[in-house]
Amino acid sequence: MFEICLLFSALCRGAVDDDPPPPSPAPTVFEFPCERYAAGLRGGGNFGVRVTGAAPFHGSYHLAEDVWLPAGTPVHAVADGVVRYSAFSPTWTDARGVVHWNLGNVIVIEHELDVAEEGLTHVCSFYVHLSAQRDVAVGDRVTRGQRIGAIGRHKSDENGLYPAHLHFGIHRGPYVQITDTFRRELEHDAKTTGLPVADAQGNVEFVKAAITAVELVGDAAVRVKLEGGLETVMSLEIGSTAPKDPPPDIMHWCVGYGEKATVDEWIKPSEWIARHAPSK
Repeated sequence: MFEICLLFSALCRGAVDDDPPPPSPAPTVFEFPCERYAAGLRGGGNFGVRVTGAAPFHGSYHLAEDVWLPAGTPVHAVADGVVRYSAFSPTWTDARGVVHWNLGNVIVIEHELDVAEEGLTHVCSFYVHLSAQRDVAVGDRVTRGQRIGAIGRHKSDENGLYPAHLHFGIHRGPYVQITDTFRRELEHDAKTTGLPVADAQGNVEFVKAAITAVELVGDAAVRVKLEGGLETVMSLEIGSTAPKDPPPDIMHWCVGYGEKATVDEWIKPSEWIARHAPSK
């Protein structure tokens, strides 16, 4: 009887050992933010295209896809995630008649990837020129396909005075990050105008010195260390220029246009979503 029990125990262990390993997690599923998204991509959406003849963006590169669909077209979250920004940044004209172009109604959602890829654990989706009826607020958890807003009215205050369309981007990495573009701008300023450094009495002096380190401080700032033992703390966010009712500051990478090297910090949305579409 004892030998039979040993044999049964061994067989059971063998059965357990032969169980297949648990399945690997599947990549995060994404879907397009609007119905008929592909039909709205005039000229392929203009991702990474150099802008010519359109002041004030002449010479810069377009960092997203423009989706030319009618005002009021519903806009949905492209994947599960957390809303990191939801506000209105108005375009306005100063006393000299100069137009200061801003984003209009904008939403940013951060998505944690179930499977890391291309060195990424997160990406962020960027929805610009929306209507005033934004359906989500900062901190909300959203699910793929959930309505978050709609395309804003043609050349209206709510969409930043632009023709009716959705400016849609996917940015590499989490919402809070130090991008290569931010580092380049810091290094340029450190060599040219200098960076603001405060002494013990709070007096600020602009110091020209080589940067030795840049590190995150909390959720919205960096500590910049300079040669000579000096250091300064600077914001990672940028503010609206609007003189009346300015919106909360937004992370520095949340812009529509940039230099050629900045394009690499973004992903072509239509290609990414096509690779991560729901299985049929």
